[in-house]
Amino acid sequence: METQALGVEIKKEFGTRAARKCRRSGLIPAILYGHKQENLMLALNKKEFTKALDAGIKMVNLKWNGSEETALIKNVQFDTFGKEVLHADFVRIDLTERVSTWVPIELFGASPGVQEGGILDHAMKEIEIECLATEIPKSIRINIAELVIGKAVHVNDVEVPSNVKILANPDNIVVSVHFAAEEKEVAEEELAAGPEVITARKPGVEKAED
Repeated sequence: METQALGVEIKKEFGTRAARKCRRSGLIPAILYGHKQENLMLALNKKEFTKALDAGIKMVNLKWNGSEETALIKNVQFDTFGKEVLHADFVRIDLTERVSTWVPIELFGASPGVQEGGILDHAMKEIEIECLATEIPKSIRINIAELVIGKAVHVNDVEVPSNVKILANPDNIVVSVHFAAEEKEVAEEELAAGPEVITARKPGVEKAED
């Protein structure tokens, strides 16, 4: 598992006002906790942290004033539009312990169901796993080359390395292929309405006089 060093500052001020001030300075407020140690309020370099997120980094080395802590990115809070990072949570880890985290699900292969006109529904974009901190995969890859219309891949179908345990409900659907919604809706409406009788008088329309 790739680890990245992040330079941080220790914050002396707390609260909403302090967080806003931090963001105006181009920094991201954060917290480091875990292992029954003191919680530390931090400020991160926005550009550096965003770059780490974009690279799929999960484990970091937080460094400040000669001190260093190995931590896992536990939670990231974004703005309403999902673009700007507002806050980050880090949890201390021991490289020999198993940890739980979320990793993205990556689909590969060409689904025959999609090629036949079906709609691909990627219901689960991330999945929660447990493994050693040093063995966190960058993503979980799922081959959809045999996914036909009407079929689905459930959590219990997902293959992962032997050192990784999936924590999600095994019955949850990860990805499926179904008929196009419009075609399904039209077919259901036609069945419900039945065949139209051409000679029947329409409601509210008077019969023409000879």
